[in-house]
Amino acid sequence: ASILDLHSGALSMGKQFVNIYRYFGDQIRDVFTQEDFQLYRDVRGRIQAIVARTFDLDPTLLYLTKPTFFSRINSTAAKTQHDEYWHPHIDKVTYGSFDYTSLLYLSDYGSDFTGGRFVFMDQNANRTVEPRAGRVSFFSSGSENLHRVEKVTWGTRYAITVSFTCDPAHAISDPTLP
Repeated sequence: ASILDLHSGALSMGKQFVNIYRYFGDQIRDVFTQEDFQLYRDVRGRIQAIVARTFDLDPTLLYLTKPTFFSRINSTAAKTQHDEYWHPHIDKVTYGSFDYTSLLYLSDYGSDFTGGRFVFMDQNANRTVEPRAGRVSFFSSGSENLHRVEKVTWGTRYAITVSFTCDPAHAISDPTLP
């Protein structure tokens, strides 16, 4: 598994994280453009609006929070505990600042990868989301939404996790190109 956090520049690389902004320096503009960051802001804004509307929240009181990241998951063995994405967890417990979690899938279950489905774990029956490129899944981040991701058995699963908080003290700004 690999993650990239555009805000901090953190990129998981083997057993460590590197800062892509420090690594590339001024050449980061050969990797990303202003248009890439504008697209990210536009997508984040659309997701934020639908989360606010669905949960009957004032969108101006729903803030982007960290971590927000791109993920790449394949069948490679985990190198660190952070790579073990398949364990059941509650986002509010894991990340603290999360009140609402969203995932924008960038690849298709069944054609780009197998395994990797998102599973909400309920006492009576699990509910499973099959990732499709462009599909957005979102939910409140508390104990009511214990979940896990199935291990990817073939191919590569890509997604963006965009998280929100109702606490302005945990708010972050959209990432910018250094």
